[in-house]
Amino acid sequence: MSTLFEQINGNDIIFSGSEYQHDALLFNYIESARYNQDADIYTDHKDAIILLPHSGNRVWIWTSSAMKTDTAKLIDICRFLRDTDISKPEIYLKHEISTNFSDLYAITSLEYGYVVKDELSLAAFVYDGAKKEEDHHGEEIVQIDKGNPEHVRLVTEFYRACCDEFHWHDKLDRKIKEYLDMQLYAYVKDGKMLANVVIGGHTDNYIRIKSIAVLKEERCKGIGYRMCCYIINRIEECDKKPMLYTHVKNAAAMALFKKSGFRMHNKIYLIKTDDTN
Repeated sequence: MSTLFEQINGNDIIFSGSEYQHDALLFNYIESARYNQDADIYTDHKDAIILLPHSGNRVWIWTSSAMKTDTAKLIDICRFLRDTDISKPEIYLKHEISTNFSDLYAITSLEYGYVVKDELSLAAFVYDGAKKEEDHHGEEIVQIDKGNPEHVRLVTEFYRACCDEFHWHDKLDRKIKEYLDMQLYAYVKDGKMLANVVIGGHTDNYIRIKSIAVLKEERCKGIGYRMCCYIINRIEECDKKPMLYTHVKNAAAMALFKKSGFRMHNKIYLIKTDDTN
């Protein structure tokens, strides 16, 4: 592994800088790494790299804004990722350095066995509003308990109905198991789950909303908005702030979160890689 980067913990002095403190979504993951013993944090005392083995191949990179003009440092980071021997890494980084980094990564990774497969812009949202008014229309919102057979049925039927849209035909059973293990709240009406919201990433300041899903035939009925209001209130009751990110090209999700009172904080760039052979 590159000797330019050394392993540190989440309390290192590097994280006291304003660029980290004021970058809400990214700082959330630094906080998460502090409390997650599986996370490995490395730094050259200017930049930070967080490896999340429990998330498979996920890598978070924090750099100063000046990094976009420092080609030598970008090469150092690319080599560091090579030396960690992560299969098909998914790399999250600041949007300001995305063009330089993704272009350079595509070039340097050619000799290391994987190339850029996809590149996405993600919008980071933070909620700073007051408690939301909740409307009830005969529905019930319950927290899923994987030990409850009725809850297992609800989750299984919901994701089977979403299988075609999510392209999960070869991994449906695995995905259902993953969701049963998550902190998931279900919107149930007449014995059927119409929507759900998943939360995670608890830290000192934030709780991340990982996803909100609504059955295709139930969309545009206000259900997504009611789920947003519900989970915002539950997070606010914990004296924490809700936060999330979504693909900037997902117009429906962007509109929902803005309507629910979230503000776009910044943008993050995601680079997905794949094997060359």
